[in-house]
Amino acid sequence: MNAIAHDPMADLAAMLAEGSGAAPSAAFDARIDVAGEDASLAAFVRHQALMRGYQARYVLLPEAAPAGGVLGPLARHYDAGRLARLAELRPRLETELIGPLAMAREGEGEGDIGAYVEAMLGEIRRGPANPLIAFLAAADHRDDHYRNFLVQNSPDLLAEASASALGVIGEYGEPQSALFRILIDEFGYGAHGKKHAVLYRATMRSFGLDDAYNGYWPWFDTAALELHNVIHWLFQNPGNVFRQVGFLLHAETAYQRSTLAHHRYLREFHADADARYFGEHAHIDLHHTRMVIDEAVTPLVARFGAEAGAEIIAGAEMTRRAFARAGDHLLAVSQAFAAAASARFGVEGAPRHALGRPVTPRSPLTSEPVQVGVLGVLRDGRDFAAFPPAAIGRVLP
Repeated sequence: MNAIAHDPMADLAAMLAEGSGAAPSAAFDARIDVAGEDASLAAFVRHQALMRGYQARYVLLPEAAPAGGVLGPLARHYDAGRLARLAELRPRLETELIGPLAMAREGEGEGDIGAYVEAMLGEIRRGPANPLIAFLAAADHRDDHYRNFLVQNSPDLLAEASASALGVIGEYGEPQSALFRILIDEFGYGAHGKKHAVLYRATMRSFGLDDAYNGYWPWFDTAALELHNVIHWLFQNPGNVFRQVGFLLHAETAYQRSTLAHHRYLREFHADADARYFGEHAHIDLHHTRMVIDEAVTPLVARFGAEAGAEIIAGAEMTRRAFARAGDHLLAVSQAFAAAASARFGVEGAPRHALGRPVTPRSPLTSEPVQVGVLGVLRDGRDFAAFPPAAIGRVLP
């Protein structure tokens, strides 16, 4: 009996590939990989499937009309059977992939929300220099490293705030209106050219990257997908409303420092790059932090008590850990690629051209070349064994 044929992820992969068609636009491309018997790829493929399920909530359209018209691909992409299958698998995937992260409680303590907020603000603002920026400043091939940073962060930032938009639906009083004001800032206050996702596209284009949403789906590694899925788990489950506020509390504050560091880095080392995305965040997130604290955290805790505060802290800590894992992983991948003897920086060809099978550092590796994100190619695939466990490479066909 062929066990793979009865693997629900393999069955889902076949259905999504059929619905996507032979040459789908990035907007209507819902394909995932198949892990087969390689247990090391199982988490990666499940994260892909969960990402597809979450993104099925989005309205997506291609940049240009498909040759055969838009209605056919649109109907296939939002086919009721496909959406139902993704929805059916979602609870299991959330339990397996996000459940352990949601249950982790280290760092949350027993203190009150006011003390936690003050400690968090101080820790972020007095924290060490951004380690990725420090690495880039001293690195050869910093353009390639930065391209990979932009690609790995693009699953969320090319549709920025679309996940958190799901958290302002409904009716829960004045905090809802405060969070909505933050949301409309993220969307450029109705001016498309100021929408943060549009600014991020401009940064990607200035590095010669494709700026289509999900245009680099084969190159998203497990850590990038996990961060995407943690954010969506928070906002696509309404019962997480207090944790959603915790996410915004941490994210808006942390972004003040990280985006300022990136803005300064781009101005120094890539003077021709479009840095507006980072400059805008370094400015506006100062205001967003105060709005979250004064107009969401404080009134919600006053209204619902310590248990609401504890959930806000849980959301902030879950966000802190998710950001840290993704950042540490991305830096480790760049360091491993820079140290690999057979590394050749740079990528040729379209980002979604025909690809070989995905591998992790724990997969059986041979001397066949392995492409690592948009960093470049390991001419000897065995060098990939030295990369962090969540890294994903592609054996070139």
